[in-house]
Amino acid sequence: MDTDTGGTAHLNSGRTASSLQAYQPSGPGGQETGALADIANRGDILNLVNTFYTRAFADSLIGPIFTEVVHMDLVRHMPIMADFWQTVLFKAGLYHRNALKIHFDIHALEPLTLDHFNRWLQLWTNTVDALFSGEKAEMAKVQAHLIAGSLHRRVTGRPASQYSTISMRPQEGQTSRENG
Repeated sequence: MDTDTGGTAHLNSGRTASSLQAYQPSGPGGQETGALADIANRGDILNLVNTFYTRAFADSLIGPIFTEVVHMDLVRHMPIMADFWQTVLFKAGLYHRNALKIHFDIHALEPLTLDHFNRWLQLWTNTVDALFSGEKAEMAKVQAHLIAGSLHRRVTGRPASQYSTISMRPQEGQTSRENG
């Protein structure tokens, strides 16, 4: 597992942009067996987030953040997370909170490290793979990696974009400050 000590991992785009563990698609349509159904509705999303958070709460690395730092009420939290993932996967427009502020607040109480984000992604990916297979299941994993990368960069004081090092060359006669 890469850490904040300078190691990098390739994201799905193939560009070196973050130290998060790289997302590796599990093959065409997700699970190779094809025996699992895809995420199709809110019931599926509730099953996914309930299963995931049950595992996350029990995890020795990230569980204490949920149980001891933020004292999350799992029953109250599930509809909120279902709204979030239903919005991400189906453009439902149900989630209206500021996920970044929430993670900044958590980070202020307990610094969220690269290991925390990687464990969250590992648990999320394994949970998706255990329950679902298909286009929406793959989208849930890809989006989780993109969102986690952005949140990790932001809470550690870097720009949200994984491409933040891309800049324009100053036009002749301009300094870089005048150009940006």
